Amino acid sequence: MRAGYRPDVAHPCKVTLGRFRDAGLIEPMDPSRIAAWPDVWPELKNSDGVETDEGIWQVPFDWGNASVLYRTDLVDPAYQENPTWEILWDERYAGKLATFDSVDGAVLVAGLVAGAQDIFHMTDEELARAKELLTKQRDLLLFYWTDQSAVEQALASGELVAAYAWNDAVVNLKNQGLPVEYMNPKEGIFTWFCGMVMIKDGPGDKEAAYDLINAMLEPEVGAWLIDNYGYGHANSKSAELVAPERLVELGISSPSALFADGIFFAEIDPDVRQRYIDAFEEVKAGF
Repeated sequence: MRAGYRPDVAHPCKVTLGRFRDAGLIEPMDPSRIAAWPDVWPELKNSDGVETDEGIWQVPFDWGNASVLYRTDLVDPAYQENPTWEILWDERYAGKLATFDSVDGAVLVAGLVAGAQDIFHMTDEELARAKELLTKQRDLLLFYWTDQSAVEQALASGELVAAYAWNDAVVNLKNQGLPVEYMNPKEGIFTWFCGMVMIKDGPGDKEAAYDLINAMLEPEVGAWLIDNYGYGHANSKSAELVAPERLVELGISSPSALFADGIFFAEIDPDVRQRYIDAFEEVKAGF
C-alpha cells in the first residue's frame, strides 16, 4: 500500500494497527454505520489503540488463541490437570515438539516461562533468561514451523506430541477423530484479534465498504467461522447460534473468561522487537 496499491478496506491484526495508523494508511471509521457495533465484544473494541481521540480505527472481526495443541494419548496425563507451556521444554519428548518460527511465538512464550514481568518489553536480564530457554528448547524440537499444515500432519502421524498452534488446527485434527486437546496454560493463553480498517482515500464506494463490514459482522457469518475454523467472532451473538457442546469441544465456550485470563498480543516497540529478533536468530544459528 505504501508503494501505491490502494484498496478500500484491509484486514490487519491488532498488533499491526498502530503501524497502519502511524503510516497514514487508514482513517477513522463511523461506528454509527456499523449495525452490530453494540454487540461487538467490549474486550475487543475497547482494546488499547482501537479507539483514540481521533476516532475508531478498527472494527474487530475474528479472534483466536495461540497455545499448546497436544496428543492426549502420547503425553503424560498430568498435563491435562496441570496445563503449562513448560511441556515444550519436556525432555521426555525430545524430537517430538515444535514451535512457531516467530518472535511472537517462540520468544514471547520463552519470556512467559522465564517469568518476565512484561514479555512485550523484556529487560536485558529477562531476555537473557528467555534466550537460555530458547537454546535449551532448540535441541528438543523436531522443527520450527512456518505453516500450520506441517504441525497438523506431524501431530496426526505421531511425529509430534505437542506444538504451539492456533485454533483451526484443533478443528482439523478433531474432525479426523484424533485425540488432541488445546491447552489453557497456567501461565496464560495468548489471545489475538484482527479486524477491518478503512483505507485513507480508498478509490471505491464508501457505502459499499461499510456494507462489506456489516455483512462480515452478521451472526450467521460468525457461527460459520466458529464451527468451521474454531476461531471466535467479534459479534457476541454469533456464539448463540453454535451448539454449546461444539463450543466446549473447541475450547471457546466462555469468551469472556478467555479474554479475562488470557494474554492479549500487544504491539512491540520496533527497537525491542529488533532485540528479540537478534536473540532468536542467534539461538537458531547456534551462537
